[in-house]
Amino acid sequence: MIRKSSMGAVGGRSSGGMVALRRRRPFQLMVLRRLRELKKIVPVAGAGGAGGRRRGADVDALLRQAAEYICALELRVAVLRKLSAIYGA
Repeated sequence: MIRKSSMGAVGGRSSGGMVALRRRRPFQLMVLRRLRELKKIVPVAGAGGAGGRRRGADVDALLRQAAEYICALELRVAVLRKLSAIYGA
């Protein structure tokens, strides 16, 4: 006879039902909140709307834009440091 506890999902995890959803939901809300904040900070590179794109594609595009923005800011800082060294601020 097979015990009920050994019939769980692959990897030893059970589906969890509502309990797993309750535990996972705060994490999902935190991620969505942080993505909204990131959208406010990162300037939009192109004017085009999301159209029929998936949310995952939007997240990918947002993270790619954020990475490009960080690189641009790092370049600006490097240039300003060089100028500061040249002109002795």
